[in-house]
Amino acid sequence: MTNITALLMSIITTLSLFFGTLGSSDYARQTGLAEAIKASIKRDEITASSFVGEVDDYKWSPDKEYSLDDTVVLKKERGKDFIILNLADVHFSDYDYRAWYAFDGTATIKRLVATVKPDLITVSGDIVCGKSSRYAIARFTDLMESFGIPWAPVFGNHDKEANCDINYLADVMMKSPHCVMQKGDPAMGVGNYIINICEDDGSGELIPVESLIMYYCRTPDAGTLKAWYAWAADGINKISGGKAETFVVAHIPLPEYIEAYDKAWNAEKNCWNDGYKAYGELHEKICIDYDADGKPVLEGFFDELKAHGTKYFFCSHDHMNDFSLEYEGIRLTYMMKLGFGSGFQPGFNGGTVIRVGDNGINRITHKTLSIGILKDIVDIDTLK
Repeated sequence: MTNITALLMSIITTLSLFFGTLGSSDYARQTGLAEAIKASIKRDEITASSFVGEVDDYKWSPDKEYSLDDTVVLKKERGKDFIILNLADVHFSDYDYRAWYAFDGTATIKRLVATVKPDLITVSGDIVCGKSSRYAIARFTDLMESFGIPWAPVFGNHDKEANCDINYLADVMMKSPHCVMQKGDPAMGVGNYIINICEDDGSGELIPVESLIMYYCRTPDAGTLKAWYAWAADGINKISGGKAETFVVAHIPLPEYIEAYDKAWNAEKNCWNDGYKAYGELHEKICIDYDADGKPVLEGFFDELKAHGTKYFFCSHDHMNDFSLEYEGIRLTYMMKLGFGSGFQPGFNGGTVIRVGDNGINRITHKTLSIGILKDIVDIDTLK
């Protein structure tokens, strides 16, 4: 019943937006109609092949001096907000029902971009899924490039399940002029990198305002990943004189999401407890990663965030959750998921907007699209 409902909503939403794009000569390319049909016809041939990308030769060392030159630098105009639009759990697939949900997902993305007018689009994982993703990653990349806006993806748990490894997926996206992704040290996985939003001080010198740490949680070496984060947070703090904020964009939530929710939510009264400045909803279990011994993979990372002054951690992964709350000085936030390829829940189809002012993040908003209407559903207090 859930899949049928999602399919009906997908059809309705797509039709409501379709007529506004008929005049575009590249509409078929951006929705991937031709590719979806081709993949459906050649599905046996496609799934019989595997696609492997290049392993990056970059090696990180804690002794390396932190420099803006080793990060992605995006410029912000002084006195004007820098706007980030996040897309979560897009779940494009070469074929099966999720290939057709991509039409609705594409329409939703186009409406979000046109309305929000972001300076940067981040993608917090599960870009593709299913048994085959060769066509899907190309379709998604073409769509993102069509906006002419810098975009920064990080991988989730589903991205590597198909016949394309994540190095291949990264290679496809990174060939695009506006994709700012960096693979990082392969010892920590693929796609751990830093984006610094900077202002010109008037003399040509770039002053960091906000530092985004793009974090691949499915790491083969959690210890090194935590050390790299601490190095990145300390580095930006040093070169900015303590003025630049740091926040993390990842796919999988930290273990503290469970602990924080249990303390913040009053199940007896069906409301949030005071003191957590909490917003949003939980509709499914909070899922974190565990190692072979049953310990959370990212155990201790929250303590690192506190120790190094990070104020915000954003994730996705659990599609029907969009809550945000303050816990021990850090705002833990679920991004709004996009489309119906990741399931259906009324009101859960959209994106999250993060606005960065001269002094850091000043507004966080979930936007949802339903039957062609885009509206704000959560406007979150920031930590000031």
